[in-house]
Amino acid sequence: MKLLIIRPQPGADATAHRLRAAGHEPILMPLFSIEHLPVQRISADGYDAILLTSGNAARAALEFLTHDHAKPVYAVGSATASALHSLSVPVAKTGSEGVDALVRVVVADGHQRLLWLAGEDHSPIPHIHGVSIDIEIVYRSATVSTPDDFVRQVTDSDVVILHSSRAARHFADLCAIMGLPRADVTLATFSNAIAKASGENWGAMIIADAPNDAALLKAIQGQFTPTHCKDERGAAIKD
Repeated sequence: MKLLIIRPQPGADATAHRLRAAGHEPILMPLFSIEHLPVQRISADGYDAILLTSGNAARAALEFLTHDHAKPVYAVGSATASALHSLSVPVAKTGSEGVDALVRVVVADGHQRLLWLAGEDHSPIPHIHGVSIDIEIVYRSATVSTPDDFVRQVTDSDVVILHSSRAARHFADLCAIMGLPRADVTLATFSNAIAKASGENWGAMIIADAPNDAALLKAIQGQFTPTHCKDERGAAIKD
């Protein structure tokens, strides 16, 4: 199956590796690039813990995270945790169900004042009684020039993968500009919010049960079950 990845690097390569390992053919066409934002003004003073929901945030805030602040760092998703480990940043705990679930874990550990390092395109800040969460934007995804072969890449793919609401909106806009009918495109997203951001009338919409590549791949595979037919001897064969 051909799966089109439009997320920026290095996340695009990481997703492609997972898809290729599962026997699929990833096609990379990043429509964004990551820009790190200044973080010199961030201070850990007054916070109990630090939250991260992406590897991009970890890389953008590396100097801050490796500074001697002695605050526990919590990560959403194995990809974020892996990025932190590769940067030699200790991870207190890793959540797999999104930032809301992770915040409940952090609160259960006794922390109430939290600093969330995130990108411009992030989930809503959780509202939990007695918990204060400040968000600091440490990176953003900047759009790049639309590839000349945009239409061909999309039409040649079985599924287009959308990792964020901003990517969903941008992709939908490009399809409109290029005159590409939505009914000809199947999308796969991390969440209902991302699906909503892409708009309606797509050929099909696949939504993962959790915001990670493993869950997304499972949802895609569930949508595209192998077609079976019979050969001349009556034996089942796969197309």
